[in-house]
Amino acid sequence: MQAAGIPALVISLAALAVSLYGIAERRSMARRGERLRFVTLIDDLNGLRLEHRLPHGDLADAVNARAELLAIQAFTLQKRLTDITSPEYRTLAYALGRSGYPAEADQSWRAAIDAAEDEGTVQTLFARRGYAFFLFSAGRVEKARDEMGLAVEAIGSADDTARAHQIRTFKYWSTEEKAADPTGGRAAELLKRAEQAVALLESEHARRRMRAFLESSDD
Repeated sequence: MQAAGIPALVISLAALAVSLYGIAERRSMARRGERLRFVTLIDDLNGLRLEHRLPHGDLADAVNARAELLAIQAFTLQKRLTDITSPEYRTLAYALGRSGYPAEADQSWRAAIDAAEDEGTVQTLFARRGYAFFLFSAGRVEKARDEMGLAVEAIGSADDTARAHQIRTFKYWSTEEKAADPTGGRAAELLKRAEQAVALLESEHARRRMRAFLESSDD
């Protein structure tokens, strides 16, 4: 190659590098914009969860319609993202289930469980327990029981904090069992397991607090 051609080649390579950098930067900005939009949608859905408790009426219908729209938008957008957290998936799954999209909700609950594997035992507990609630409501009782068992297993009983999570989970689980099988003994057995876990708490304050929790109404 002649020396005279070297500067032109260098200029061409530099121009190509600048062009590629520009493309990469635009894509990065687009991804950041999509991530920000997704976070906004999840925040809005979290804000609407309290309003879901409104009685039936025009206002409740408006809230439900907005939640459905936001949930669909978030579900569509999440397919292009790779850094969604388990709590974000849980919010999306709840909203989709509440809005009448069971298949999409199921997919999002399972994604929440997968994401929780890298986020610690508490997040795994919340994801599996939330999925179990969803399964109970869908009448998939055996699968729901499996998920509740995995939730209890995930949190373990290494300290009072973990044991308190177990106690709450046993009670929540017993409530679902009462609805699924009012004549069965599973609910009573679960409450018994909760009481046994209370006895293992090292802190007297924690024992009093958890006993009061177990004695409180399910309503």
